[in-house]
Amino acid sequence: MIRTGEQYREALLQEREVFVGGERVADVTKYAPFRRPIESFVAQYDAKHSAELHDVLTWTDPDAGTFDISFLIPKSHDELRAKGAAFAEFAKLSYGCLGRGPESMAALMAGLEESCEWFEQWGEGNHQKVLDYCHYVRDNDLFVTHALGNPQSDRSKQSHQQDNPYLHLKLKEERDDGIVIRGAKQLATAAPFADEVIVFPNGRTFGPGDEEYCLCFAVPTTASGLKMMCREPLVMDDCLKIYDHPFSSRYEEIDALLVFDDVFVPWDRVFFHNNLFAANNMRFMTSVAAFSGHLSTRRAAIRSSLTVAAAMELCKSVKTADFPNVGELLGRIAALQKALEALVFRAEEDPRVAENGTYFVNPDALTASGLLYPDFYTTMLETIKRTGAAGLMLTPTQADFSGEAAEFAETYFAGADGMRGSDRVQIAKLAWDLVGGPIAQRMNHYERFYIGEPMFVGNFFSKSVELNEGRELFERVIKEGKESQE
Repeated sequence: MIRTGEQYREALLQEREVFVGGERVADVTKYAPFRRPIESFVAQYDAKHSAELHDVLTWTDPDAGTFDISFLIPKSHDELRAKGAAFAEFAKLSYGCLGRGPESMAALMAGLEESCEWFEQWGEGNHQKVLDYCHYVRDNDLFVTHALGNPQSDRSKQSHQQDNPYLHLKLKEERDDGIVIRGAKQLATAAPFADEVIVFPNGRTFGPGDEEYCLCFAVPTTASGLKMMCREPLVMDDCLKIYDHPFSSRYEEIDALLVFDDVFVPWDRVFFHNNLFAANNMRFMTSVAAFSGHLSTRRAAIRSSLTVAAAMELCKSVKTADFPNVGELLGRIAALQKALEALVFRAEEDPRVAENGTYFVNPDALTASGLLYPDFYTTMLETIKRTGAAGLMLTPTQADFSGEAAEFAETYFAGADGMRGSDRVQIAKLAWDLVGGPIAQRMNHYERFYIGEPMFVGNFFSKSVELNEGRELFERVIKEGKESQE
């Protein structure tokens, strides 16, 4: 099944507990800060039905039907490439600004399905429960979010050492028909817009005494007792003009803390519990990170490509791009962009094939992209700030070019080579929306932690990266040194 945008919107009318600024949001589809982001997700669902993108964004299983291609487990190199092409098109729909759209977790669900047999060791029938859940999400084209981390209270203490034993999400009760859980998890991006939430550990170390905090399960966002405590919206107005705020006006994907106030989870949605090894190793021993990482590298390449283009056009509009010092800065960020594109190419064109025939993107290229992109992107934004200078701050609105002072606005905000004032200002406002506004700041910070805590990811990469040629050369030169002493 491929849902339409309207079907997705109708599902959001089901009652759910969403809180913003101390008040409950009765209807997320009508709440001003949420309306435009929801429209963006509606557009993504509708794109899968469009004549232009249907064949790119979907795939057909002869035995099961037609689905979002993000759910596909690739069994050939062509299928892996097709997923990469689809991820790029999904990213283009939001200019790379939506980090957790429906396709993001659909990719993760494919990784979960690929690894369903891993869960069997933690309970008889667990692999079938995981498989059934993944197919349920796929068959209904659901929007899933996830929550992986604990509230940042006292991070020097283990979960069971916190003053409040239910501060971190904990098993409260086992019943014949399921479990009852209490506590909180973060960070659930787009939670008020999602149909389902899956919770699992993100590779942090659980120690003895933390067993009841080791949980992997899924519940609908409408589950009784589930409360979504949203951060303060960065954009409160749903009437912003795209000319003035091309990204802020549409892509405020809200973040939330999930509070599980004695939420019941039936056994068929509990994938493991009370297991330290499973909790500490799920991220590294399953395919969830590899499958979702494929999407994130494609999105990063799209977003950074737009950012570099914006920097160049901003400088061209006032002809500072001709200055050698500015040209060097632009050339350097263009090189960073090409490095990201090269990593995407390496990831897809040098895949790893598992014994069961599943094609995986190259893990080294994948992780390298995830670790490097945040710094690359920050450099791109700093280049826009340095080269844009005061031109980023002094920008009238779209209304100024149609009001009483329109003639003056067109004249005194004009760019080089006869560029109209309204055209130059639009470029500057686009650049500012990338680097200066609250949405820009949130996205920049979000990118830094998108693949997880860099410290843990980098540490794991240092132990798993393939450096065969380098190690061979190292051993050879060491051997030569020893032989020269004989």
